[in-house]
Amino acid sequence: MSIIEKLRELCGGNGHIDETFHEIDGILDAYKPNGYTAKDIKTEFDEGGRWSNWKTTIYKVTEGDDEAYFSFDREVPATECQEGMDLSYSFYEVVPQEVTIIQYVAKKEDE
Repeated sequence: MSIIEKLRELCGGNGHIDETFHEIDGILDAYKPNGYTAKDIKTEFDEGGRWSNWKTTIYKVTEGDDEAYFSFDREVPATECQEGMDLSYSFYEVVPQEVTIIQYVAKKEDE
């Protein structure tokens, strides 16, 4: 089984930190065989509340000629006082897609 297939098999993993979380984390952050790369291409950090926040990392995984993108969302402690608490995660495959949005910005005086 390819590494990308293994990651796809692990998709849908969510809930409290468990063996699946550690397997995903190991494949994305530590596993480095020839012909395989997992590159962090985007990281967002959202304040969640008093006790924890959310960190979302998008990985581009390349294995030979195959490539796939995965989102790894991790709940992280808000302060050092929460270290060691049960935290949550989710893991799923994503695809890059161009999105157009409309934003409203302040009008300049000369417009």
